[in-house]
Amino acid sequence: MRYWVLVIAFMLASVCASSQTIHLSDSLRHVFKQRITPSFKFDTRNSFITGNSTKVWGIKGGVSFGKRLNLGVGYNFIGTELIQDVIVNGEQKEADIQMHYVAPYIEYSFYQRGPWELITPIQLGVGNSFLEYSTPDGKRAMNKARVVLYEPGMAFEYKILKILGVGIGLGYRIMLKNNRAIDQQFTSPVYALRVRLIFDELYRRYQDYNGADEAK
Repeated sequence: MRYWVLVIAFMLASVCASSQTIHLSDSLRHVFKQRITPSFKFDTRNSFITGNSTKVWGIKGGVSFGKRLNLGVGYNFIGTELIQDVIVNGEQKEADIQMHYVAPYIEYSFYQRGPWELITPIQLGVGNSFLEYSTPDGKRAMNKARVVLYEPGMAFEYKILKILGVGIGLGYRIMLKNNRAIDQQFTSPVYALRVRLIFDELYRRYQDYNGADEAK
């Protein structure tokens, strides 16, 4: 699976490299003049930890500048149970591998043509990874330490009736600072299926509908 993720990521990068030249400074200057609207999203991403398939859940909120740029912050955590054997007070126990982090993010739509859109999502996360095991008194954490990670990516999206976007996102999780107390490989490819409602378009249609009613 990881092999095919890397192959697809290379193909997407090649397509983008051959696309039209982007005048980024001019584009951003225009983007920041657009109407600002709130943006909220709940997403899931698939990755790997030491070869084991792992799902990451994210809750994100921020602002959107027109239909080009999203800025915000998200809370992310591992949503798959991964077990590691640990020794606690001379006794072997099963512990769940955990990682929670807060990540400011930016998503820039640098290519839009017809129903097709190319997006570059980037986030920089700061949080903790640790091992969690059960005791008669509840859950306990061990080997907890700070982690810093960087997740660049790319997403292709196709819009259906301009109100529903479907596509695929690919990226890579790079551990800038790892937890040396946990002997696991967190650096990994990241991939996700994207499905989202385009609230800007829904809101525009709602305003058009109300305006038409008032004109009658």
